[in-house]
Amino acid sequence: MAELAEQPSAKKTRILVVDDDPFLRQEIALHLMGAGYQVETAESAAQALEVMDAFHPKIVLTDWIMEGMDGLALCRALRQRKNGRLLYIILLTSHDAEDSLVSAFESGTDDYIPKPVSPRILLARVQAGARLVRLQLEVEQARREQAERERMAQQIQRAHKMQAIGSLTGGIAHNFNNYLAAILGYTELAREMFPGVGDGQLDEFLANIQQAGSEARDLVISLRSFSSGGSESRKVPLLGVMLDDIVRMLQPVMTASIRLKADFESDVPLVLVNQDQMYQMMMSLCINAREAMEGAGEIDLRLRHVHEMRSTCASCHEWLDDDYLELSVRDTGRGIDAETLQRLFDPFFSSKDVGRGTGLGLSVVHGIMHGCDGHILVDSEVGKGSCFRLLFPVDPLATQADDVAQQGVGSVRSFS
Repeated sequence: MAELAEQPSAKKTRILVVDDDPFLRQEIALHLMGAGYQVETAESAAQALEVMDAFHPKIVLTDWIMEGMDGLALCRALRQRKNGRLLYIILLTSHDAEDSLVSAFESGTDDYIPKPVSPRILLARVQAGARLVRLQLEVEQARREQAERERMAQQIQRAHKMQAIGSLTGGIAHNFNNYLAAILGYTELAREMFPGVGDGQLDEFLANIQQAGSEARDLVISLRSFSSGGSESRKVPLLGVMLDDIVRMLQPVMTASIRLKADFESDVPLVLVNQDQMYQMMMSLCINAREAMEGAGEIDLRLRHVHEMRSTCASCHEWLDDDYLELSVRDTGRGIDAETLQRLFDPFFSSKDVGRGTGLGLSVVHGIMHGCDGHILVDSEVGKGSCFRLLFPVDPLATQADDVAQQGVGSVRSFS
């Protein structure tokens, strides 16, 4: 063994030896351990598959002829496993016919060692395999790092875009609000100073101006909600009893053929929110659900505590890995196509016909959620409905909500 020096990374390479001959299996294991490799053994292919899950080898040496599943069948089974393409498989065989060796490589073998096994050939082939394994791992790591860099670049680009749009929107909303204040103020004065002029027509005209101004003011409120978010006022616990009130307020805007179903868990962490903003978000999501279902279907509302959420935010594309209080709105509508999903939270983007929507509903949801450090997930498939999941960050030091405040929640309820 002195002829082949131990490789610097040999101790990091795990090898599984599979052979039904106990003496050969032990001899190969001793040679490899003497060279510094970490080695596990298995006496059959079935046992090898069990050892794989606990040992996670990078190289597998297997005999060809074994009872039950032979070496070629084991190769095919290993290649089908998760990360099986990264394994380096060496076949131990006394077959040297060309057709036999071709069959071995077609089954997923990377190399072979002829029997009887020479210790020098064994270590040389294993060292060559270890070098290829390290190269594969480096390539795979580089690929993952590149993907992560691209994801982070997209996230930063979108964050800058949303920040710029938010600043622009906030400025426009501020100036527009000043003009509206004058319009609404002078309209109110005109109605008070000239009642009954022109058989009441002037008052009717002024009333129409005032109504349009009030609707424009609501639009400005939406613009400011998008630009400033919702961090300024977190006042009440997000609990089922508060959500029940919001659902009852939503019921009049639903059609008779839409069923609102609520399942709000009672044992949830304490999260403080602004009730008006909650109503605004739920109104936007439920109206979108109503229109997606074309007036008939079911909207399912759920509140639950989710642990170790691992996903990517649909609006800011940040990677999530934490605990959240989740409020979800699921519908049985037509679903959302992939192209629309990419632009769903862009301000002023709307999939509706011109004149039928401002495109601010979901961008306001984005502004409010990220203003309180929350996130949004969207699960949707064309023809199978959609689910919007609002994720509110959980303070690990927050106590559970008071039992009195939660009285009457935790059961499934229908609102019709």
